[in-house]
Amino acid sequence: MLTAIDWTIMIVYLVFVLGIGLALKRYMRTSTDFFLAGRSIPAWVCGLAFISANLGAQEVIGMAASGAKYGISTSHFYWIGAIPAMVFIGVFMMPFYYGSRARSVPEYLRLRFDEKTRGFNAISFATMTVFSSGISMYAMAKLIQTLHVFDAPFQRLGLPSSWIFHAGILLAAVVVLAYIFLGGLSSASAQARNGSRNGNGQDQGSHHPV
Repeated sequence: MLTAIDWTIMIVYLVFVLGIGLALKRYMRTSTDFFLAGRSIPAWVCGLAFISANLGAQEVIGMAASGAKYGISTSHFYWIGAIPAMVFIGVFMMPFYYGSRARSVPEYLRLRFDEKTRGFNAISFATMTVFSSGISMYAMAKLIQTLHVFDAPFQRLGLPSSWIFHAGILLAAVVVLAYIFLGGLSSASAQARNGSRNGNGQDQGSHHPV
C-alpha cells in the first residue's frame, strides 16, 4: 500500500505538471506560439523534449517486460530501429522543416507536394497516434491497477475496484490534455525536461511538430 510520502510525491508532481500549463498559458496568443512555442526554444531543449517524449509507458513498461523475457537483445529495438531514424531526421530533414517555416510534417508535405499528400499523412499519423496513445494509457492504467494505487480511496468511497482501471485512463488523459491545451509546446517541452531529470517522460505527447 502507498504511504503518505508516496501520495505527497504524486500530488506535488501533478500540481507541478498542471502548473506549467497554467503558467505558460498567457504566452499562447497565436498558432505559432502554441505549436512551436514562438520558435523561442533553444536546440538543446528541443533535443531533450524529443528524447523524453519518446520515453513513455510503452518504453518504461513494455521494454522492461521485453528485457525480462528476451534479455539484452531488446536494446536493439532502439539501437537499430530508433537511433538511426532520429539521426537521419535531425541531420537531413530538420533543415528542410525549419527553412520552410512549417508547423508540422503534414504542413510541410502540403508545401512540398499538394493538399492530398498532406491529408493522407495527417489522417494516417492521427490514426497511428490514437492507437499509440491508447496503448500507453492502457499500460499505465494496468500499472496503477497492479500497484493498487487507488485501492484505498475507492474502498472508502464504496466504489468497485474494477473502476480503478478506467479511472487510471481518465486521469492520464485529463492531465496530459490539460497541460497541452493550456501551454502548448512550451509546457510539453518543460514537462519533457522535468521528465528527463526524473527518468519518466510522457509518451502521450510524444511526437512534436518541430
